[in-house]
Amino acid sequence: MQDDVGVSCSSRTRVQTLLTPTESGLQQLIRFGLAGAVATVADYAVLLSLFAWAHVCRPLSVGAGYGVGLVVCYVFSIYWIFPHRNIADRRLEFILFVIIGVVGLGLTEVIVHMGVLLLETQRAAAMYLSDTTRLAVAKFVSVVLVFFFNFGARKATLFKPPKNG
Repeated sequence: MQDDVGVSCSSRTRVQTLLTPTESGLQQLIRFGLAGAVATVADYAVLLSLFAWAHVCRPLSVGAGYGVGLVVCYVFSIYWIFPHRNIADRRLEFILFVIIGVVGLGLTEVIVHMGVLLLETQRAAAMYLSDTTRLAVAKFVSVVLVFFFNFGARKATLFKPPKNG
């Protein structure tokens, strides 16, 4: 049945389903990836705006961009990705969300460092890959691993569904 604006109930239900948090772990993972992409764009926009146009020093620009990216990811997490919230105190929830992100940042540093060292010790990689390429490869590996760490840690700590029973 159509309402007065020409949108069927079935279409409205599909749109509502797309806009509300989901119970499906796979859909949550996909949405977390999309949210991460949007957060990365926001991070870069703030970083480059502050550094290039406002002439803010690099460390402050990087920190501000990272902070905006964290907030964007948090907002997506609570309104679009995860239907359950385990911690009643929203300030504590956000602090834990940030702590997980900072641990992820630390893991990124370790993975990139170890990856570059590993590639430098491999004869073929050391001979045929530039320093920049070795860094890019190590960073890519860290992005994938830390993405799954952040998703799993945040879901298990902050957004775990209640136990039935």
